[in-house]
Formats: sequence, C-alpha cells, structure tokens
Amino acid sequence: MGGTMKHVGDATFLRKVNESAILELIREEGPVSRSEIARRLRLSPATITRIVNVLLENHIVLEGNPIHSQQGRRPVLLEFNPWASLIIGVYVHKNMVGALSDLNGKILERRVVPSLVGEAGVKRLIGLVEELHQASKSFGPPVRGVGIGAPSIVTFDKGAVVWAPSLGWRNLPLKARLEEALNLPVFVENEVNLIALGESWRGNGQGVRNLACISLGAGIGAGIVLDGQLYRGSHDAAGEVGYIIPNQSCLGRVYNGYGCLESLAGSMGIVQRALARLADGESSVLGGLESIDPLHLTVEMVLSAARQGDSLAQSVISETVDYLSIAIANLICILDPDRVVISGDLAEFGDLFVQPIRSRLEGALPQMPDIVLSELGTDAAVLGALAIALYKTEGGIFVHKAHA
Repeated sequence: MGGTMKHVGDATFLRKVNESAILELIREEGPVSRSEIARRLRLSPATITRIVNVLLENHIVLEGNPIHSQQGRRPVLLEFNPWASLIIGVYVHKNMVGALSDLNGKILERRVVPSLVGEAGVKRLIGLVEELHQASKSFGPPVRGVGIGAPSIVTFDKGAVVWAPSLGWRNLPLKARLEEALNLPVFVENEVNLIALGESWRGNGQGVRNLACISLGAGIGAGIVLDGQLYRGSHDAAGEVGYIIPNQSCLGRVYNGYGCLESLAGSMGIVQRALARLADGESSVLGGLESIDPLHLTVEMVLSAARQGDSLAQSVISETVDYLSIAIANLICILDPDRVVISGDLAEFGDLFVQPIRSRLEGALPQMPDIVLSELGTDAAVLGALAIALYKTEGGIFVHKAHA
C-alpha cells in the first residue's frame, strides 16, 4: 500500500511539473507549436497532447492560427490566455491592500482600507474581498481564488493565524471564516513568505533559485525560496529572523510580542533607543522639534533626521545596521542564497540600510550574495497573495519561478 501511494504521488508530482513547464513556455514564448514545446522540453508528443488538451478545456491556453509550413500539415500555435479567470489578493498590514488581477498578475482593480483590530478586522477583510469580487463582474471571467497575507506565523494547511499582535488575531481560523463567507477558495500565508513569492514573480527575485527577502518594519521577518521552492519549515515558522539573538547580552530573557532582534532593530526598537539618548541629554534635531511631543516620536522622524545628518539619529541607525548585519550574515551562512532583497515598511529608507549592510559584510563571509532593495514596495506582498491563489487553486497555474 505504501509503495503504491508513493508511486501515485510521484506520478502526480511529475504531471504537475510537466504541466508547469509547458504552461510557462507557452506563456513566456507563445504563440508556440506543440512540436516546438516537445523539442524544447524533451517531452513525448503524447505527454504534450494530454496536458495541452486539459489546458485547452480549461481555456487557460488558446489555439491560434496555424503557421505556414513547407512540410505538409501546418502546426497550430498555442498561446496563454490570461483572461481564463481572475484572482484576488490582499495584504493585511496597517492597511488592507487588495487587488484584482488577471492570470498574468496585471492588476485591474485596487482597494486600500485601514485595518481594524479583532472581529471588526475580519469583517472589514471580508467586505474588501466582496467589493473586489463584485468589481470582477464588469470584466467577465470568474474569480478562481483569493490569497491573503497576514503578519503572523500561519499554519498554511489550515489557514490559521497563530498570533498577529497588531490585529489582535490569535489562533484565528481565517481561511475557514473567509471561505464560509465568500464561497471562494481562500489561501492564507505569512506576509513575508508572500513578499518572497511576489519578488520571485515580478520583482528583484526573478530568475533567482535561492532567495531571501528581509522585511523591515515593526516586525522583522524573512521569506525564503530554496531551489525554486518556498520554504516554510517544520512548523511554518521558517524565516522568523526577528527572534534571532544578536549577542550574549540578549540571552536568558523572555521576549513577549516581538522577538529579540525586533525589539532592537524593529521600528519601535529604533524609536526607543532614540528616546533613551534624548532622555540622557544628547542634543538632536529630534529633541528640538517644538511641534512634536518626544513621546510621539516616529521611526520615520528618526530615519529622516539620520538622512539630514543628525548625529544622534545616525548613531541609532548605525547600531540598527549592526544588528541587521549580524542577522543577515547568519541567514547567508546557513542558506547560501543567490540574492537578498530588503523590503518592508522601512525599505523607503533603503539607502540607510542596503549599502551599509553590504559594507559590513564584505570580506566577512565565505560567499557574498547580491544584497538589493525591493522595487515593488507593498505590491510585493500583494503580488505574492495573487500568486499563491493562482498556484494553489484546483488545476493550479504555475507561471512564475518560485513554487508556492
């Protein structure tokens, strides 16, 4: 029995791999003939015919006009149909950023609403998806699925949010709640994992087999792609780099809410260290802003002051870069990625992080990957949410380099 089940699983996986390869070739280089696909992928004509027939039945691939041939029957060309269905993706953060797109990830409609805490937040999320679903009707094709990115460890199979402090969601069966309300397939994933998928599909991770995306903000996390596969770990907690211990002084402590690295190098950690220096009497433009109560100092104020040359702010950010460099070095040494992409809320101030991190790590590591700044912003997570719905729905479509 066990051997038979393994054989069936292997056959299913192989069919999926072949289908993905065929669809990717048609999408990227179509219109293309069946014979050209067989030649390029070294698959049998029977395999090509079987898979293409399924794609044609689902309208994911269309037949175009035959091309001229000197050798009898003219080959019929195949092309990808991005309008076979639509997808919805939502990135839940300080705001809920929702998008409706075609199968190429072209965003057709976008909605942004402030996030709410607790049950009110769940209802607002349902309302946002319903609004996008209603908007889809003006385009015609049906919605095939919904992807959601949450700022939490997520048990992917069940779609449960373990703990999202900013939203007040703990052990929330979000997938079940949304599917019951929406009557659509829903896939819930950690936001940083979706950033990695979005970067792999449309950003600075395109064509990269081994990728680490570091998201900087209130929390610090990493989305990891290894050998083209999104890596979640044994407990869906891979990439929780915010819990890295940067030095021995941080050992033997309990960190509630945010991890050790996040408490030092996350947004609140940066602000708290700046406030501590101001309380010690250090001079800074931050202390002289008459219209700003120091107790309401924001991370953006600290970063802007550092850009302007304020010595206190620059010192705080230099310490932050030290902490981040240690964490990224650990990640590089363990994973050996081809590229590290810096993203998240603080990526707007990427000039204060990327090059200084590169400088600290040059020569210190056995292999130095590219370290680059995301160009997608919040769209990385939105595109990742679209991608996971695209791939995980029944008859999933794989049209990007990294598997979800």
